[in-house]
Amino acid sequence: MNIILYLLQIIQDLYKQNCWLVSFICRYIPLKQWAYDDSHSPKYQKFKIDKLPVILYHESWDYRDYIPYLEWRYGKKISPVRRRSACDISDDCTCPRCNAPKPFLYKNNGSKGQVLCKVCQNRFSPIESRFTKKTSLRCPYCTYILSP
Repeated sequence: MNIILYLLQIIQDLYKQNCWLVSFICRYIPLKQWAYDDSHSPKYQKFKIDKLPVILYHESWDYRDYIPYLEWRYGKKISPVRRRSACDISDDCTCPRCNAPKPFLYKNNGSKGQVLCKVCQNRFSPIESRFTKKTSLRCPYCTYILSP
């Protein structure tokens, strides 16, 4: 029993010391100083760590699977593009994301080279492809693609 009483006495003494320390801090350290954080100072900027970039994985779709899914999800069938004039998109051009063939592709901005896929709404250039990489790093604040 003496041990328990002794330990209770120590706990009470420690509690009194903690109360005294808290009151001392409240008295001699003004709260206004806590409001102005020094982390905005250039001296302390080197101790801050930026957020990690967002890693996006580009999954390949197949247009033959994606068209029935869109029809089931939205109740509207995606039909091939009805062209009013001759199309100058090459016959071997396909969408890099869903592999949709030429009947589902059309020029997005006239003769400037951008092609839009009607199935996955993806814009791409047949000359250069940004879809060679399976993953991309993006800025956590503005989601802009970060260059390696």
